[in-house]
Amino acid sequence: MRKEDYDLMHGLESDFWWFVGMREVTGALLHRYLAGKPRDILDVGCGTGINLLWASEKLGPERVVGCDFSTTALDLCRQTIWADHSSARKSIPRLCQGDIRRLPFAGGSFDMVTSFDVLDIFSSSEEWSAGMSELHRILRPDGLALVREPAYNWLLSSHDTLFGTHHRFTITELRRQMAQAGFEVVFATYANTLLFPLAMTQRLLRKTIGLAKDKTDTQPWPKPLEWLNRPFKWLMHLEAIWLERGRMLPFGLSAICVGRKQA
Repeated sequence: MRKEDYDLMHGLESDFWWFVGMREVTGALLHRYLAGKPRDILDVGCGTGINLLWASEKLGPERVVGCDFSTTALDLCRQTIWADHSSARKSIPRLCQGDIRRLPFAGGSFDMVTSFDVLDIFSSSEEWSAGMSELHRILRPDGLALVREPAYNWLLSSHDTLFGTHHRFTITELRRQMAQAGFEVVFATYANTLLFPLAMTQRLLRKTIGLAKDKTDTQPWPKPLEWLNRPFKWLMHLEAIWLERGRMLPFGLSAICVGRKQA
């Protein structure tokens, strides 16, 4: 990713509908499938850091660790963490640089691991398998992994090129990768379903006529359209409620798999 895209993401993560909505979806799935309170959490591909703060506040673990390959992302992470630091916080996230295919942690170090839009930067199944196997290795028995990737390879567009995405997944592919790594797959679903027709149209216009080919889809609202942020967040909230009840969504912009390391 380009530095300007990291900077843009850093400015949008706290209130932009997509980021807020996906955190709600994550929270709904963890509330349903997380067994007990995790002591140690790792976010692989932690980006600019808001998910680390969310995990620290929402789940209250003793230790939250963020790991990312990008030094640009880690620098922004530090800004996010310390800008939001308060004396009441029990767990200040710690950061390290690392590659999902070779994580710098001993086996069985964490109770929960999340990975959002990381495996998509690799183009081969061997690399996907290596990454998924590492997530399995660093978990303790009965630990939970939540993996989210962009969905449907036919939606690849200039947005993905700018974000370094080489492959978009189906839940069938994610299920297979997770099962081959040794996980018990407890749930698989798509997300960002209700707004999928709009997003699909935008992506196809990017591919066919080169619409906004120098920009990602993650852009601030134009002033006349800022009001849309609220109803878009509301639609994502509805999806989170649906998923928390254990019901999958049949299609969407993101593919999600939840797996447990068998005791």
